[in-house]
This record gives sequence, structure tokens and C-alpha cells, in this order.
Amino acid sequence: MPLSELRDRRILVVEDEYLVAVSLCEALQDAGSQVIGPVTSVDTAIKAIEARPQIDAAVVDINLGGVKAYVVADLLVARSIPFIFTSGYEQDALTARYPRIRNCQKSYAMATVGVALSGALREARAGGD
Repeated sequence: MPLSELRDRRILVVEDEYLVAVSLCEALQDAGSQVIGPVTSVDTAIKAIEARPQIDAAVVDINLGGVKAYVVADLLVARSIPFIFTSGYEQDALTARYPRIRNCQKSYAMATVGVALSGALREARAGGD
């Protein structure tokens, strides 16, 4: 995941599958990101967001132990923190509620996550366009 947009960015990882979380965190660290997490539940994610005002972006698994992470996504939107979803769901399932948020459908390549996250950061810098 050699993407310069991710260097020195504080990235929150919200993922409850251990091996996926570890691989994602390692890939982000290899890209030069400062990883926050991984956090594995909706409650822990909310606490992490509230405790750290300096989050640059997030990667959010939409299903955390059977609980949908919509409240986490809503909090990120409210704080203008760019993020992407990682999910087994089809994009159409998320588009109605979050039409501008990318979804890297599992099982994804780590490079795909890096490209999507870099795009979200660029869009946020450009004012959402």
C-alpha cells in the first residue's frame, strides 16, 4: 500500500475480524500511517473517536459482531472525518444511507483499501467534490 496520501495520517481501524484487522493495520503502517486501533466494537469505536480529536480518516467494517456500525459512520460524518467501509455487503446496501462513501467489499486486496482511503482523503481536502 505505497500511497503517499496515507503517510503521517492518523487512521482509525474499526474491524472485529482479528486477521483482517492485523493485516490492515500492518499495511497502513507500511504506508506510513499512524494507526489507531484496531477497535472491535461500536462502543469502543465511539469512545476512540470522542477521545481523539485528531483522527484524519477511518476504515470501518460495517458489521461488528452482528451489530451494524451506522452510529460510528454517522459520528464520523458529523465530525467531517473521511472514511471508507469494508464490508461483505454489496455497495447498493450502503448507497441509500451513505451515497458518497466507498465500500471495499470483502475479501478485498489491501491495495484497494489504500486507494479508496487515499481518495476519501483527497475528496475531503477538496471539499467533498
